[in-house]
Amino acid sequence: MGIAKRFQAGATGLLAAVLAGCGPVEQASPVSTVNVPFVPDVSINEIMVGQVDHAARFVFDVGINPDQQLLANAWQELEHHAIQLVSATSAITMGGAGENDATWVAQSGWREYTRQFNEASLMALQAARAQDLMSVRAAGEMLAGSCDGCHQQYKPDIPTQGFYRAHDY
Repeated sequence: MGIAKRFQAGATGLLAAVLAGCGPVEQASPVSTVNVPFVPDVSINEIMVGQVDHAARFVFDVGINPDQQLLANAWQELEHHAIQLVSATSAITMGGAGENDATWVAQSGWREYTRQFNEASLMALQAARAQDLMSVRAAGEMLAGSCDGCHQQYKPDIPTQGFYRAHDY
């Protein structure tokens, strides 16, 4: 057998071996989500005062006067604050570094107030995107109701535990 024939036979054999080792092609499995345990290094109180209070105050202030005209940048700012509120919902359901945080997040009352808070936050976001001042007002009232109810049950005496944020707008 000539050199060319031996090379061709060897290459054919090698190719057959490689292809045999591949086997059938498998379908990619759908991506599954994994819940990664996470506890923030800050307390729920710090999240509330540092993020929620500031963002909610903007929503309340815009909703106080539904007859006003907002400039484009004010609508964008309202949308940003509503996004902060929506994202804070996740943070306040995980617990945190505060003394009572793990106890609070385990209670059904806390989860219900958090659900109401999230619903109001999403309403504020939709209202900002639609530039609908009456819906901003309704979202603000719903937000205030969930915050007031939660504070009455979980933090009636010291709402900020000494952590305070001045509002300068």
